[in-house]
Amino acid sequence: MAALPIRDFAGNALVDFRLVTEEELACLAEHGPVPASVVVAVRANAVLMMFDSWRKQWELPGGTREPGESARQTAVRELREETGIHAVDLSCAAVAEFDLVKPDRRELLAVYQIRLQAVPRLMVNDEALDFRWWRPSEPVDENMSPLDADIARRVAPSII
Repeated sequence: MAALPIRDFAGNALVDFRLVTEEELACLAEHGPVPASVVVAVRANAVLMMFDSWRKQWELPGGTREPGESARQTAVRELREETGIHAVDLSCAAVAEFDLVKPDRRELLAVYQIRLQAVPRLMVNDEALDFRWWRPSEPVDENMSPLDADIARRVAPSII
């Protein structure tokens, strides 16, 4: 695993990663916003990555919280909207901290995990143009978010 910080091609940086419980995540959210959630979905030692239609890269399913949503509700909704997977048994895994650009800001990201027992029926849609199962032992190619790949590598060993 690479040492932090890790930067992507746009200059965004993953600067910290901490394993947390749902209760610890809730405490963090009381002190500042956690505006987005991602899901590390694992099956057969591989992580589900989606090809994002807007950023044109492979990344973890996830997205921005809507008003009134918890971080968990965001993760469940985004996983369903982007992949078609209806999952309620997500586990809180971690919080990732980023230094982002355009606009410059520091943000926390809630990271959830799920182990899938069967191959899900994935649905291509406006946000997710394609899917792939990526093994964290594989290299990160130029079409994959190095930030999401690093998050997957840090979470996957705990559920593989």
